[in-house]
Amino acid sequence: MHTQYFRYALEVEKTGSITQAASNLFMSQPTLSKAIKDMEETVGFAVFKRTSRGVVPTHRGLEFLAHARKIAAQVQKMEQALQKEDTTHQLFSLAIPRASYIARAVSEFVSTFDGDTDMEIDILEGDAIHTIDAVAEGHFVLGIIRCREEDREYFLKAFGEKDLHYESVWRSDYVALMRQDHPMAQQKGMKAEDLLPYVEIVLGDEEVPYIRISEAKAVSGDLRNPKRVLVYDRGTMFDLLRSNSRAYMWVAPQPEAVLQGNGLIQRKCAGVGNFEDFLIYRSGYRFSRLDRAFMDILYLRRNEVAYAE
Repeated sequence: MHTQYFRYALEVEKTGSITQAASNLFMSQPTLSKAIKDMEETVGFAVFKRTSRGVVPTHRGLEFLAHARKIAAQVQKMEQALQKEDTTHQLFSLAIPRASYIARAVSEFVSTFDGDTDMEIDILEGDAIHTIDAVAEGHFVLGIIRCREEDREYFLKAFGEKDLHYESVWRSDYVALMRQDHPMAQQKGMKAEDLLPYVEIVLGDEEVPYIRISEAKAVSGDLRNPKRVLVYDRGTMFDLLRSNSRAYMWVAPQPEAVLQGNGLIQRKCAGVGNFEDFLIYRSGYRFSRLDRAFMDILYLRRNEVAYAE
């Protein structure tokens, strides 16, 4: 369980209100409610209950919150110790996939940097294989990769061979991204094969090296669209989707701001695969204050997308 959940639970306990706690945490109320529900499913019991006095802890919830308070205090002490690092320079490096919620987290994180202090921020956006190599060779401190479910074991083996530690950030199904006036935009009960008559936009460098392209499965299983446009950056991807009402792309669920800003919608479909995002770093590496600050923002942005599904 990520320590962020302890922060959420303690804020709800303090305020006695999901709405007020969400406001204090700069989150939406539905996002916090879903996070609390997810936390309770993880621990296996209800931590809170609704009463005439507001949201209050259950009997077992009180015990859980007592442990959470101790852990949160230890985390705070660790963060204070990390803050004793050299603060005359702000150093941060990260390699990421072409994922909108991650890009949004990076932008928000960079905006928090002290503009009066020297900084060196190195961000690489690219495919999983290059990210693994970049982190393993020390060119980047942190990396995030995205892999399809069928390739998971391949990447876990690669982490071990490169002496990299990892943690799962998010696991979910792909969705179809398209313009609001796409012919299939309002189709109910849509299946992956329903999109085969249309043009598929594909990130061209997401193939795993050990599988020949002719043998690889598409996101939609064995259904490989013969009408494909391969691109290698998110900007071109969105340009093509915006300009073509018959184009679509299999992607991870997108933030609402990205959908509205590009005039796109996302649709769930039967018969598509899923993905998993991993945070990776070298064995023995100790997170810096800036690393932890980024991870806090990353999980907040992930929660906004994941709990909106």
